[in-house]
Amino acid sequence: MNIIAHMMCRNEVDVISETISEIMRWVDTLIVLDGDSPDGTCALLHVLACRYEKNGQLVEVHSEPDLEDRFTDYVPRTRLLELTRPHNPDWVISVDADEIYHYDPNRNAWSPVDAIVAAVRADANVVRSWVPQFWLTFDDLRHDLLQEDETVSVQKRRRWYSWGHMGTFIWRWNDDHFYPVDVPKRTPELPGKTWKEWQRAGPVMPMCKHYCFRSLPQAVARAQERRARGGGKYFGKYFQRYIVEENVAGLHYLGEDEEWQTGANHEAVCRYLAGQR
Repeated sequence: MNIIAHMMCRNEVDVISETISEIMRWVDTLIVLDGDSPDGTCALLHVLACRYEKNGQLVEVHSEPDLEDRFTDYVPRTRLLELTRPHNPDWVISVDADEIYHYDPNRNAWSPVDAIVAAVRADANVVRSWVPQFWLTFDDLRHDLLQEDETVSVQKRRRWYSWGHMGTFIWRWNDDHFYPVDVPKRTPELPGKTWKEWQRAGPVMPMCKHYCFRSLPQAVARAQERRARGGGKYFGKYFQRYIVEENVAGLHYLGEDEEWQTGANHEAVCRYLAGQR
């Protein structure tokens, strides 16, 4: 079974090494489409590609300008499909540069490849992932809770706050897959069907940790760069109005009173990490 990972990235120099090191535990080929990152991400990708080549693995790097700031819509994702097709995949793992697949056999977790094997046995064509998300909160900033030691992995120095969502980031390859025009989709569609209509989900789900924000400087820099390039109302899953100059960052799951909403989602992540399904 030929499992290929592919990835889009832009300005992720502080996390891309860790993301790739984790996904390369499960695949031999990773296709990367870089949005002409000015922060050094592309140069680092080529260094990593040489490193994995010595291990007999392929990290294929493509860097293409994103002049119209369309990095999240159908244009680059269609291009990523084109770059993946020559590798004749059976399954595709779509991982973003700020996502790290969690695997710990002692905590009852599934690897993405384990989940694919289970999906094949169940005649499924997609694998859904649990996506806990790390976000900066006002409490972090008020109480100086961010550890900035870059020698420590992102996974160890950043806590998880929100259960986030359940995403279909892994699917069985089909040459007819496409991304609809001007509709931002992470998962492709098939002609005549929406993504909900063609998906048959597997019985298990791996965990994919999402680190959109890793530090306040990184968050502010990304938002400012996005706005300078003509970005729209939204930046990722958070509103621009929640980034106030360079002092504070508030996020999409905060209440209107700017208080961190804990509740059942956060507790579910803690139970999962404790090995309690």
